[in-house]
This record gives sequence, C-alpha cells and structure tokens, in this order.
Amino acid sequence: MTIKVLGSGCPTCKRLHNNVEAIVKKMGLNIKVEYSDDLEEMMKLGAMSSPVLAINGQIKAMGRVPSDKEIEEIIKNS
Repeated sequence: MTIKVLGSGCPTCKRLHNNVEAIVKKMGLNIKVEYSDDLEEMMKLGAMSSPVLAINGQIKAMGRVPSDKEIEEIIKNS
C-alpha cells in the first residue's frame, strides 16, 4: 500500500500528513506516509484543491482534513 499526502506545504497539508502518520502507527502498519508538494503530481491525479490524501494513486480525500476515524476507515477499506 502506498499512502501519500499532497499539498502546497501549508499548515493544513502538514496537519493531514501528521494525522495520517499517527493513524498508520496506531494501526500497527509498517507503511511510510509520503508527502509531496509537487503541484504537477497533484494535477496528474486530478486534484483541484489541497490537501489530498491518495492511496495507491487514487484520491481518497481532497480539500479538507478528514477526522481521525475517517482516515482510519479510508486506510482499512483501501
């Protein structure tokens, strides 16, 4: 599984990245959560706003920071 947070480097984007990392750790998964501020990569995914949570190259959340419970569900269902 590949988990990536994409954003502009703003505090909201960094908060999503930190939240996802904490949830992955809490779930006991050995997965690195990548962060990218490459706007071209965001556009290739079809993202129109940031932050973006992408799993295995598919956008799972965009333009907001989902709750911890929602992030956990997204990971479980991916």
